[in-house]
Amino acid sequence: MACDANIIPVVLGGNGEILDIGMADRFFTEPQRRALAIRDGSHCHFPGCHVPERRCIAHHITAWEDFGPTDLANGVLLCKTHHTYVHHKGWQVRMGNHGHPEYTPPEWVDPQQKVRRP
Repeated sequence: MACDANIIPVVLGGNGEILDIGMADRFFTEPQRRALAIRDGSHCHFPGCHVPERRCIAHHITAWEDFGPTDLANGVLLCKTHHTYVHHKGWQVRMGNHGHPEYTPPEWVDPQQKVRRP
């Protein structure tokens, strides 16, 4: 019955703000964006980029269309340029074992494709 009603668990922050809303909503909330900024710095998380958080896009590491949840473990703040790198220029982003996103360049940028971290 809960599945048919599209009921999902929600994780709340200390002040009751929504931090994890699963698959029901595609877009990250403002409290989630603030939590991403706290986790990864108050700017674009891509290595070497310092575009401020307010000009960044909350990106799903595993695409929402591919059943990636809208939660902190699947999100990263990227500026418009680096969001394009991830979607159209062959860069890969994944969540590292250390709990922060890390990046793999395409082979044409780095033949060894060494993982890069900010």
